[in-house]
Amino acid sequence: MFDNNRFGLITGSRCSVLFPKRSAEKGQRTYAKQLANQMFFKFYDEKGTWQTEHGHLAESSAFEYYQQHFCKDAEYQPPFEMYMEFGGSADCIAPEWGVDFKCPTSLESWLDYLHEGIDEQQYHQAQMYMFLYDRPEWHICAYLLETNRMSDNGLTYPVDYDKRMIITKVQKKEGWSDELLEKGEPVIAMRNEFYNQLKTQFTKMTSIEFLMEALTISQQATPEIVAGAERLRQMELELAKQQGIQEGIKIMKSLINLNN
Repeated sequence: MFDNNRFGLITGSRCSVLFPKRSAEKGQRTYAKQLANQMFFKFYDEKGTWQTEHGHLAESSAFEYYQQHFCKDAEYQPPFEMYMEFGGSADCIAPEWGVDFKCPTSLESWLDYLHEGIDEQQYHQAQMYMFLYDRPEWHICAYLLETNRMSDNGLTYPVDYDKRMIITKVQKKEGWSDELLEKGEPVIAMRNEFYNQLKTQFTKMTSIEFLMEALTISQQATPEIVAGAERLRQMELELAKQQGIQEGIKIMKSLINLNN
């Protein structure tokens, strides 16, 4: 079952936005808004392409290939891992390392893993997974599999079956997780601001409930504050109830006067 706690977390596939080569204020602000929207509505926008779909469909084949050729003890789709405001789901985990599968849709893009290696986004994704799953090494495995269109037209890649996986090994960088936690703070703060805007716009709640939601998100709600706020909330609800009764009495009196 999908864990609702995932919504709003900084994930491995997007954490590279925290490590820009240039100013990233705009990119981080956009990401913070996306996290807030996900967190509030418990919903992910569907932005898939046929290339993304191919990657998802080919992933299980990539795992079978990896298990057969490289690590028979590999585990497919281990449990979701979460630490504070960060989370992710690895494709595969082995006793001493983890694995992320990439399934390109062309021979040229697959060979780029050999010629060029992995990009910044994939590097930081690997670092995030090593942080979450406590592994010293991560394998980025590019697997070559014909697309559905190729199969429908009887086309195959000119690469032997036992040569169809290119593996890039990434070592855990000392201090990366500390940097992640530090760089994540402003994004989480922006996310919480956007979340509160959504709360104001789309949720009916008492002022005390709204205050407590804001304090909880900002991690400033002590047990004493929680207890005091609950008493105030009950008082506010009772007051609203009494006001509602008084309004009802006024309406009933008006109706009686009209009938008379």
